[in-house]
Amino acid sequence: MWPTTDFSTQAQTATFNNVGPALQEKPAKLDTAGEATQYSFFSMELDVTRHAPSIQLLKSSCPTFEKLLETGIHSGLWWLHVASPSEEDIDELSRMLDIHPLTVEDIKMRELREKIELFGPYYFASLRTPRQLENTIDIRASSANLYSIFFRESIISFTYDNSQHPAHVWSRIRKHQSHLAVTSDWICYALIDDVVDDFAPLIDRVQTGVEMMEEGVPITRPSDIGLALRNIYKYRKEVTRIRQLLHDKIDVVRYFARYCDSLGSTSAEVSLYLSDVQDHVLTMIANLTSAEQMLSRSQSKYLGQLSFDSTRMRNEIVGTLSRLTVIGAIIVMMQLITGLFGMNVGVPGLDVAGLYWWFGILGLIIGLISLFLVIAKSTRNI
Repeated sequence: MWPTTDFSTQAQTATFNNVGPALQEKPAKLDTAGEATQYSFFSMELDVTRHAPSIQLLKSSCPTFEKLLETGIHSGLWWLHVASPSEEDIDELSRMLDIHPLTVEDIKMRELREKIELFGPYYFASLRTPRQLENTIDIRASSANLYSIFFRESIISFTYDNSQHPAHVWSRIRKHQSHLAVTSDWICYALIDDVVDDFAPLIDRVQTGVEMMEEGVPITRPSDIGLALRNIYKYRKEVTRIRQLLHDKIDVVRYFARYCDSLGSTSAEVSLYLSDVQDHVLTMIANLTSAEQMLSRSQSKYLGQLSFDSTRMRNEIVGTLSRLTVIGAIIVMMQLITGLFGMNVGVPGLDVAGLYWWFGILGLIIGLISLFLVIAKSTRNI
């Protein structure tokens, strides 16, 4: 069971007062992927989310954020999201908020494993989003994880891509804040829920492709079976990847639910929402299992059809060779006899009256042809 530790307003005030005056205006930086760093500030007091390429510009454009930096006092929740941060950005924020070095290391190293870890005044969540990672040499350089740090009254999050999950949660908060007690734990649930929902289009695409593939088995031409088998391999690989990511989500949801239950009161209500997320994940995994079974059946059918087509083609080839054998036997025998009697020798039976010799030679030709046909047929049966 996790201990409960609050991040006090006095600690926030001391931290911001120490760092705030030292901030200097900096130009927008580029991360390793070439995308500009962007700071986004969300507050329950603001009607809109403020965006800026640096902390100083965000401070000048948002008086609420400026007041927060100077005094550390803010009524209600606030959320600072940094897209495509540099190591300097992470170090600066870690000094401002006294973030543990292990958390900073995970963010800098772009840790791929999904987890929730408690670090005294906050807990750190690493969530893997379903963004496709294609044509990348270093998977860490294209990490699609969403890294979030949850204090009692504040949230700091980092992404290395143009993730829209924070914006989706901000919109959801504005829609429900009038009749919902929004806490940092609820926001953590909302992030997990939004990431899980992002898997739905991928699963729908896989299911649609698998159903079309299974329906196309009877009408697939023999020349297209190889392509169909390659598509089955592609879909099975994608199903395995998505299912692994969803299994990791189950562990995160269960761990976070135990933490919320340990806090009691308002946080315990979040576990009810988490149970719905867990049911959603289990339903997705069941759909992927069904798709995997359909792919297995389709693969067996395609392989059976391929075997049948191969057998039929082999029989056709054998039949063609048999006919060629008959023709060859006839022609070879005729050439042999005509070659013998075409030599400079006496014609047998020339001085004999009647056609006995002629019918004898003809019978010999027919007999030899029949003998070769019988030998060829017996050889083919063997």
